[in-house]
This record gives sequence, structure tokens and C-alpha cells, in this order.
Amino acid sequence: MRDLATNNKSNAADDANQVKADSNKPVKKSSELVTNASSIAASPKKDGAGESTTLKKFRETIKDVLEEITSLEVNTLIVRQIPIARFDAREFYSNLIESIMHKTEAGLHDTRKSLLERSKELQKKGSTVSQAELDWYNQDLEIYKQAERTFRERQNLTDPQQKEQFENEKACYEQLASKVLSLDIPKDADGRIITDAPMIRYFRTLWEFEQSILNGEQIYAQTKFELDGDLTNRFLDDLFVPTRSKIDPKMAKLVFDLHNQAVENAQKQWTGLITTCVNLVKDLIPFRDK
Repeated sequence: MRDLATNNKSNAADDANQVKADSNKPVKKSSELVTNASSIAASPKKDGAGESTTLKKFRETIKDVLEEITSLEVNTLIVRQIPIARFDAREFYSNLIESIMHKTEAGLHDTRKSLLERSKELQKKGSTVSQAELDWYNQDLEIYKQAERTFRERQNLTDPQQKEQFENEKACYEQLASKVLSLDIPKDADGRIITDAPMIRYFRTLWEFEQSILNGEQIYAQTKFELDGDLTNRFLDDLFVPTRSKIDPKMAKLVFDLHNQAVENAQKQWTGLITTCVNLVKDLIPFRDK
């Protein structure tokens, strides 16, 4: 039996054979923000303009939170299993870049071009090439060749469900590539990405989208509140047409009941969060004017 879960949210070569031929050559949660605005102003640190830098950073944090909670989205999904994977922004970014390079046509093409360029550079160096450079190149080449074989095998699948999953994953990474590769993400001296709170929240949204595709999840009910008062409800039509669906009418009713309860709980939390942020901003205004 499937588990029922609710989720509250919000260069130069075109031919791979040419590369292969070279292979033998030496080549914050909101509750954790701050609950007492007066304690922030008690011992302020002043910047050059005489303004408390602590207050300034805090106001920026509140601003980021308010921008993120202008809408509330509640989704109800039926899933075969609940993955135990935990979100980590740096790990997600690293794995996503690898998936984009190895699980899309464009990514494989770019990898081929990069490997051929590296092969030419190594050949130019001749005997001055270090063993470390050769090992690094050959390792990356083997990873590429395996990724290409896997991609072509999945591309030629005959099973309809497996074929559909492959196409969904490919489309998923193509879409994520358009959202991530254009970002200007700062990195430290070790090449690790440096992420701020808005970037982490953005990555989490992309991660949830990726996970839904990888695990074959489907949204059956969705409710979205907008700060201006608009309310949108969307339901999968299978819930209303049992003769065409595999969903038992009793299960459909359970989905509706669980979704309604999730919406009610989420709305209370959302309203409470907005109220807390607004009150904090109001409390900060007197300190700003002093």
C-alpha cells in the first residue's frame, strides 16, 4: 500500500568517438530570528554613518523573510515511499552540476568539448605533463564515458514507464540548468560555494522539485494563498472520476480531509509568522529614529 503524505510549502568536437580515441594518449527558521527587538538595540555597534550595524543586518533579515512569505502554498501528494534524503545546499549544488553535465544532451556535449580541449593541452605539454594531470584527465574521461553509456541506454529503453521516467528526469535537469547555470554564486578559496539565506531558500525549492521528479511524486491537491487575498485551489481530476482512476473513493475523501486540515494548520502558522515579523518591524522603528 502506498504511503499518504502531505507537504506544506511554499571544445571543438561534436563526435564522442573523437574523445574516446584520445583516451589512450597521454593526455533560519523564523522562530529562531529574534524575539526581543529591544535586546538588539541595547548594545548597538555603529558603522561609519553612526547607524547600528546589528540593527541594519537584522532589518535585512526581516526583509528577506517578508519577501519569502508573501504567499503560502500547500501541496498534498501520494507517494510510494518517503525519501530520507536531507537537504544540504552545498551538496545539492555539487550533485546538481554533475547531473546537468551527465544527464542532459547539452551537458554531455559540453563535457566532450572540455575533455577534447584538455587532451590537446596535455599533448602540447608532451613529456612535461605530470602524472597527477594524466590521472585526473583519465579519471574524468572514464566518468564521462560511463555517463554517456548510461544516458544512451536509458534513451533507448522500451519499457513505457522507464522511458517516461527518463524523459521526466532529463527535462527536470534541463529546466534546473536554466535556473542555476546563470547564477553568479561566490566561492571560497577551496571552491566551496558561499550561500546566504535567500540562496539557500532558493536552492531548497529547486531541491524539492528535483526530489519530486526522482521519486515519481504527483501533486493531487494544491492550495495557494496570496498576500493580496487571492486564493487558488487545484485538484487532480482523478479524485473526481473514480471510474477512470485507480484511486478508491474512500482514499479520495481521505486526501481531501488531510488537505483541508493541512491548509488550516498552514494558514495559522503563516498568519502567525507574518504578524510576528510585522510587530518586530514596528518595534524597530523607534530605535531607527533615535
